[in-house]
Amino acid sequence: MPQSKNAIRQWLDRATPLQKKALAKAAKTSVGQLKHLSAGRRSASADLAQRLAAASRTLGHRALYLDPRDVCEACGTCPLTERRTRKAKAA
Repeated sequence: MPQSKNAIRQWLDRATPLQKKALAKAAKTSVGQLKHLSAGRRSASADLAQRLAAASRTLGHRALYLDPRDVCEACGTCPLTERRTRKAKAA
């Protein structure tokens, strides 16, 4: 599992400015917050990680899907996240 700041940083590197804004808006956060997460100045809560994962799927680009287990340390060890992720991949 990549460190959370690396997962966000990789996502920001691949996304266009419009995709960054769309993700932030859909996840009810800001591009600035995403940049803080990518730099390691802040850490994502489980709630924010779930919102980011759901919002990334609304963009419609598989390469830009975020996994909450890669964004939040708590989600990385949660069995509920594991089940949700398996169901989302199956759909």
